[in-house]
Amino acid sequence: MTNKEFFIQTWQSEMKRTAVAVRGLPEDMTKLSYKCDEKARSASDIIGHMLPHAEAICNATDSFIATEETGKTYDSTEDAALYFEKYATLLVEKLKAIDDKTWAEQIVEFRVNGNKIFAYPMMNLYWAFMFDIIHHRGQLSTYYRHMGVRNPSIYGPTAEDVEAMTAAAN
Repeated sequence: MTNKEFFIQTWQSEMKRTAVAVRGLPEDMTKLSYKCDEKARSASDIIGHMLPHAEAICNATDSFIATEETGKTYDSTEDAALYFEKYATLLVEKLKAIDDKTWAEQIVEFRVNGNKIFAYPMMNLYWAFMFDIIHHRGQLSTYYRHMGVRNPSIYGPTAEDVEAMTAAAN
Protein backbone atom coordinates (compact mmCIF):
# COMPACT_ATOMS: atom_id res chain seq x y z
CA MET A 1 0.00 0.00 0.00
CA THR A 2 1.39 3.39 -0.93
CA ASN A 3 1.32 6.41 1.36
CA LYS A 4 -1.42 7.93 -0.80
CA GLU A 5 -3.50 4.76 -0.67
CA PHE A 6 -3.08 4.63 3.11
CA PHE A 7 -4.08 8.29 3.36
CA ILE A 8 -7.24 7.67 1.32
CA GLN A 9 -8.15 4.63 3.43
CA THR A 10 -7.56 6.52 6.67
CA TRP A 11 -9.29 9.67 5.39
CA GLN A 12 -12.43 7.73 4.43
CA SER A 13 -12.58 6.04 7.82
CA GLU A 14 -11.89 9.16 9.87
CA MET A 15 -14.17 11.42 7.85
CA LYS A 16 -17.11 9.05 8.41
CA ARG A 17 -16.42 9.43 12.13
CA THR A 18 -16.25 13.21 11.72
CA ALA A 19 -19.66 13.28 10.01
CA VAL A 20 -21.06 11.19 12.88
CA ALA A 21 -19.58 13.67 15.35
CA VAL A 22 -21.14 16.64 13.52
CA ARG A 23 -24.53 14.94 13.32
CA GLY A 24 -24.27 14.26 17.07
CA LEU A 25 -24.22 17.97 17.87
CA PRO A 26 -27.44 19.56 19.17
CA GLU A 27 -30.02 20.35 16.50
CA ASP A 28 -30.61 23.66 18.28
CA MET A 29 -27.81 25.67 16.71
CA THR A 30 -27.88 28.21 19.56
CA LYS A 31 -26.41 25.52 21.82
CA LEU A 32 -23.29 25.49 19.64
CA SER A 33 -22.28 28.78 21.25
CA TYR A 34 -21.04 26.66 24.18
CA LYS A 35 -17.34 26.88 24.93
CA CYS A 36 -15.54 25.35 27.88
CA ASP A 37 -13.50 28.43 28.69
CA GLU A 38 -13.46 32.11 27.80
CA LYS A 39 -10.35 31.61 25.65
CA ALA A 40 -11.66 28.44 23.99
CA ARG A 41 -13.50 28.25 20.69
CA SER A 42 -17.23 27.64 20.75
CA ALA A 43 -18.57 24.43 19.21
CA SER A 44 -19.80 26.55 16.29
CA ASP A 45 -16.35 28.08 15.85
CA ILE A 46 -14.73 24.63 15.95
CA ILE A 47 -16.88 23.22 13.16
CA GLY A 48 -16.54 26.49 11.24
CA HIS A 49 -12.78 25.99 11.40
CA MET A 50 -12.35 22.24 10.89
CA LEU A 51 -14.97 21.32 8.31
CA PRO A 52 -13.65 23.70 5.62
CA HIS A 53 -10.32 21.84 5.77
CA ALA A 54 -11.86 19.21 3.46
CA GLU A 55 -12.77 21.87 0.89
CA ALA A 56 -9.37 23.58 1.24
CA ILE A 57 -7.34 20.48 0.45
CA CYS A 58 -9.83 19.32 -2.17
CA ASN A 59 -9.32 22.62 -4.02
CA ALA A 60 -5.55 22.45 -3.41
CA THR A 61 -5.43 19.20 -5.34
CA ASP A 62 -5.99 21.33 -8.45
CA SER A 63 -4.45 24.70 -7.50
CA PHE A 64 -1.69 23.56 -5.09
CA ILE A 65 -2.86 26.29 -2.70
CA ALA A 66 -4.82 25.48 0.46
CA THR A 67 -6.70 28.51 1.71
CA GLU A 68 -7.93 28.74 5.29
CA GLU A 69 -11.57 29.72 5.48
CA THR A 70 -12.43 31.10 8.88
CA GLY A 71 -15.80 31.68 10.42
CA LYS A 72 -17.86 29.43 8.14
CA THR A 73 -21.38 29.06 9.51
CA TYR A 74 -24.10 26.52 8.84
CA ASP A 75 -27.89 26.65 9.06
CA SER A 76 -28.04 23.23 10.74
CA THR A 77 -25.80 20.40 11.85
CA GLU A 78 -27.12 18.38 8.90
CA ASP A 79 -26.09 21.17 6.51
CA ALA A 80 -22.64 21.16 8.10
CA ALA A 81 -22.34 17.37 7.76
CA LEU A 82 -23.50 17.41 4.13
CA TYR A 83 -21.07 20.22 3.25
CA PHE A 84 -18.23 18.28 4.85
CA GLU A 85 -19.16 14.95 3.22
CA LYS A 86 -19.35 16.60 -0.21
CA TYR A 87 -15.73 17.77 -0.07
CA ALA A 88 -14.42 14.73 1.81
CA THR A 89 -15.80 12.50 -0.94
CA LEU A 90 -14.67 14.76 -3.78
CA LEU A 91 -11.15 14.81 -2.32
CA VAL A 92 -10.93 11.03 -2.56
CA GLU A 93 -12.00 11.12 -6.21
CA LYS A 94 -9.37 13.76 -6.99
CA LEU A 95 -6.60 11.99 -5.10
CA LYS A 96 -7.20 8.76 -6.99
CA ALA A 97 -6.24 10.67 -10.15
CA ILE A 98 -3.03 12.10 -8.63
CA ASP A 99 0.14 10.09 -9.27
CA ASP A 100 2.42 9.08 -6.40
CA LYS A 101 5.19 11.46 -7.48
CA THR A 102 2.84 14.45 -7.33
CA TRP A 103 1.49 13.24 -3.97
CA ALA A 104 5.01 12.96 -2.53
CA GLU A 105 6.74 15.94 -4.15
CA GLN A 106 4.25 18.63 -5.25
CA ILE A 107 4.57 21.63 -2.95
CA VAL A 108 1.25 22.97 -1.69
CA GLU A 109 1.07 26.40 -0.08
CA PHE A 110 -1.08 27.05 2.95
CA ARG A 111 -2.50 30.58 3.01
CA VAL A 112 -4.51 32.49 5.58
CA ASN A 113 -6.13 35.75 4.48
CA GLY A 114 -4.04 35.57 1.32
CA ASN A 115 -0.75 35.34 3.23
CA LYS A 116 1.51 32.34 2.71
CA ILE A 117 2.02 30.69 6.08
CA PHE A 118 4.03 27.67 4.92
CA ALA A 119 4.46 25.22 2.05
CA TYR A 120 4.91 21.45 2.27
CA PRO A 121 4.73 18.48 -0.05
CA MET A 122 1.10 17.58 -0.72
CA MET A 123 1.19 14.40 1.35
CA ASN A 124 2.60 16.19 4.41
CA LEU A 125 0.06 19.00 4.25
CA TYR A 126 -2.90 16.67 3.70
CA TRP A 127 -1.93 14.42 6.61
CA ALA A 128 -1.56 17.53 8.80
CA PHE A 129 -5.02 18.77 7.79
CA MET A 130 -6.55 15.38 8.55
CA PHE A 131 -4.87 15.27 11.95
CA ASP A 132 -6.13 18.78 12.66
CA ILE A 133 -9.69 17.69 11.88
CA ILE A 134 -9.27 14.73 14.25
CA HIS A 135 -7.82 17.04 16.92
CA HIS A 136 -10.77 19.42 16.72
CA ARG A 137 -13.22 16.52 16.67
CA GLY A 138 -11.63 15.49 19.97
CA GLN A 139 -12.22 18.98 21.34
CA LEU A 140 -15.88 18.68 20.39
CA SER A 141 -16.12 15.34 22.20
CA THR A 142 -15.71 17.22 25.49
CA TYR A 143 -18.59 19.60 24.66
CA TYR A 144 -21.56 17.30 23.89
CA ARG A 145 -22.84 16.62 27.39
CA HIS A 146 -22.42 20.28 28.35
CA MET A 147 -24.64 21.15 25.38
CA GLY A 148 -27.29 18.69 26.56
CA VAL A 149 -26.71 15.78 24.16
CA ARG A 150 -24.97 12.46 24.56
CA ASN A 151 -21.58 11.85 23.00
CA PRO A 152 -21.77 10.12 19.63
CA SER A 153 -20.03 6.80 19.27
CA ILE A 154 -16.83 7.59 17.38
CA TYR A 155 -14.37 4.78 18.16
CA GLY A 156 -16.53 2.56 20.32
CA PRO A 157 -19.22 2.60 22.95
CA THR A 158 -19.97 5.77 24.90
CA ALA A 159 -20.57 5.83 28.65
CA GLU A 160 -24.31 5.59 27.92
CA ASP A 161 -23.75 2.57 25.68
CA VAL A 162 -21.71 0.82 28.39
CA GLU A 163 -24.39 1.56 30.99
CA ALA A 164 -27.07 0.10 28.71
CA MET A 165 -24.95 -3.00 28.00
CA THR A 166 -24.31 -3.48 31.73
CA ALA A 167 -27.99 -3.08 32.55
CA ALA A 168 -28.96 -5.56 29.80
CA ALA A 169 -26.45 -8.11 31.11
CA ASN A 170 -27.86 -7.98 34.67
